Amino acid sequence: MKISSFDYKKQLHFLSGRQKAELNRHFNQPGETAMPHQLAARLGISLADALAIIAILESHGYSQNKLLIYHECEPEVPAGAMPYGEGFPNLPWKCPHCGEEVESYDELDFDIMAIAQDRIEFI
Repeated sequence: MKISSFDYKKQLHFLSGRQKAELNRHFNQPGETAMPHQLAARLGISLADALAIIAILESHGYSQNKLLIYHECEPEVPAGAMPYGEGFPNLPWKCPHCGEEVESYDELDFDIMAIAQDRIEFI
C-alpha cells in the first residue's frame, strides 16, 4: 500500500502531536473521507482550521475533494457531488431524490468532502 507522508509542520503548524496522531489514525487507508465539521469535532479545532487541512491535502495531491450538493427535500443526504473547484452546479439543476428542477441556489446547501488518494501519514 502506498503511503503519502505529509510534513504538516510547515502549513499545519496549529496541530498538536495528539491531533497529528488522530489524523494518522483517520487517514490510515486509501479512500478514507473527511468533512470539515467531522475533522473539527474529532480534533477539537475550528471549522476554518479543518477546512484548511482539507484544502492543503488536495493542494498537495493527497486527497481529491468533492463539493457535496444537498437539496431541501432530503437535507441530510447528498443529492450530488462534483469536483471541488469547478464551481457550483449549473441551474436549473434536477434533484435526483425528488426530481424537482431547482431554479435557485437558495434551495441547495453545500459541503466539502476530502477523499484520501493513499494512506496519509502526518510526520
